[in-house]
Amino acid sequence: MHKNLFCLLIVGLISITSCSQNKKDIANTLLVDVNAEPASLDPQKAEDAQEFRVTNDLFAGLVDYDQTNKPTPGMASSWDISDDGKTYTFHLRPNLKFSDGTPITANDFVYTYERLVDPKTASAYNFLLAGVVNANAIMKSTKPADSLGVSAPDPQTFIVNLEHPMSEFLTYITANGVSVVPQKAIEQFGPAWTDPKNIVTSGAYTLKEHVVNGYIEAEKNINYYDADNVHINRVKYFPYTDTNVSLSNYETDSLDTTWKNIPIDRFASIKDKYKNELHVTPSERSIHLSFNLKLPKYADNLKLRKALSMAVDRNVLTKEVLKSGQKPLYSIVTPTIENGKYADTKYEWSTWQRDKQIKEAKKLFAEAGYGPNHPLNVSISTYTNDQNKKICLAIAAMWKSVLGIDTKLDIKEVKSWISSGRKGGFDIRLSTWGADYNSVTTYTPLYQCGNGNNFSNYCSTEYEAKISNAQNTIDTNAQTNAYKSAINTVLNDYPVVPLIEPTQQRLVKPRVHGYQIEDNYLDNVQTKWMTLSN
Repeated sequence: MHKNLFCLLIVGLISITSCSQNKKDIANTLLVDVNAEPASLDPQKAEDAQEFRVTNDLFAGLVDYDQTNKPTPGMASSWDISDDGKTYTFHLRPNLKFSDGTPITANDFVYTYERLVDPKTASAYNFLLAGVVNANAIMKSTKPADSLGVSAPDPQTFIVNLEHPMSEFLTYITANGVSVVPQKAIEQFGPAWTDPKNIVTSGAYTLKEHVVNGYIEAEKNINYYDADNVHINRVKYFPYTDTNVSLSNYETDSLDTTWKNIPIDRFASIKDKYKNELHVTPSERSIHLSFNLKLPKYADNLKLRKALSMAVDRNVLTKEVLKSGQKPLYSIVTPTIENGKYADTKYEWSTWQRDKQIKEAKKLFAEAGYGPNHPLNVSISTYTNDQNKKICLAIAAMWKSVLGIDTKLDIKEVKSWISSGRKGGFDIRLSTWGADYNSVTTYTPLYQCGNGNNFSNYCSTEYEAKISNAQNTIDTNAQTNAYKSAINTVLNDYPVVPLIEPTQQRLVKPRVHGYQIEDNYLDNVQTKWMTLSN
């Protein structure tokens, strides 16, 4: 055979093989939009939904959850609860391993739980373990991390001792923040332990590549305890901050699932075009504004905070700006949490006619010392996102119309937005909080002194006392009333402006199976539930 012809045949065979392999890889790769570049892939430091979508795949804990957000056995195959409700004994599955093949034992959970509450970790989710013996003292740096009420009497047994009974404790530890992490890798590499070349994971997937602001790629972890039931080999996560870009990629089959919102101004046409692929479902989340109470103009002026809250027309925000099934929010907790148990706990003026709300807002604004002769200028900090921008522009227009306020928008990249929020580098901040579990206590810690997600820096001794009382109340009805009283304390202090309970609006390709999106109102998603068809 002629040499050149032989070479062409070889090249052609390689190309065909490569193309075939590439198609095979794509056929078993889930392509996911996560909306923004994750700030951290460390489960104890991850804070936002974008990060959780990835870390939920990479890490696992004692207790897992199903698609209705109910606790199920995870790395613990079973557990016992003492008669007084204060001691939980978890029995680990045999032969648990990290992604590098090293054993996972009860001591790894001791390390993980101590790491979560250790002030050196600075986890915004340390409150998940606040009910564990000595946890609060550790978080306040008055006791060492190794005094936490956890122990490992043997490699297969992990024990947690609580300060008081907590009926919701199992729900708490389904959260990604208590997923088991590798002590050796963390101590060897420090903050760089989550780099692809260093990372060791415990979940259904392990990290293979991370191109910042490009994509994250994960592949099936063959050492995962339930690997036989993980059917998708690879996942690629894309940080599309622009919903129009996300939609374009979905339309060209470069995405299997979009993020939880789609272009607002194209909702009707998308719903018509993709009627069988668009899923609009309730979302257990709160969108609100946080006042920076480190600033005297807010900290010392309750009437100003109340006026700004009353001047916002939430019905306009939901029905005319967003128009995708969102609901007005008049409390620091949603009316749907715990199946509506706290729906009646809200601002008493929420049922007033709009003209009465406006009249009262103007009155309070004047009493706060502001008006034509003493104008107020404010700035709202948010991150790059189509929906966020529309919300902020609408609020700015309402404040201008009702109170004559000039509002500036401070739009940041998500990492910078998170960082500035932590440092108090904002005037007013548009904040979003997604429930981690179906309990009112997924929201109440946000207003406790020193909580890492308390962006307003609100701190009330009255609220702290009421929360403590609620936590230590065993009777269910009495506990509910105690939490309602605590919530009303925050509502009366106006550290935030509750705005919207949102919806999820997600496009999902027909080739994705096993994703029960309508049941998962917390939107805690794991790829291991899904399969792909060709």
